[in-house]
Amino acid sequence: MDESTVKWSKARWDEIVNGVTPFLLATGFKANQIHWVPISGLSGDNLKDRVSKDVCSWYDGPSLIELIDKMELEERFPEAPLRVPILDKMNDAGAKTMFGKVESGTLKLGDKCYISPSELPVQVGYI
Repeated sequence: MDESTVKWSKARWDEIVNGVTPFLLATGFKANQIHWVPISGLSGDNLKDRVSKDVCSWYDGPSLIELIDKMELEERFPEAPLRVPILDKMNDAGAKTMFGKVESGTLKLGDKCYISPSELPVQVGYI
């Protein structure tokens, strides 16, 4: 928002919101899941601390961190069977590493697991 041709312009803000919202709705987001916060990529205005009114007089909402802090977390199921979809993998100095997000269940450092459907044994570590 602080780029020299934009300068926290409300017109540019409206153009971005009106242009991107239909795309987000078409990809499956619900209107109540979309929150818009103008931020500065150069100075960090409105990331942690709210942007001052003399810089952006038209925005009255929270900073990005304030918004994230108020969001409800999705329910987690730590006692459910372990489910970790693999998102990425890499080889580093002969060590094969896979990355994923725990969708259900619980993992601890050092746990030994198997990757399905190949039943490949793995051990939980850190990078």
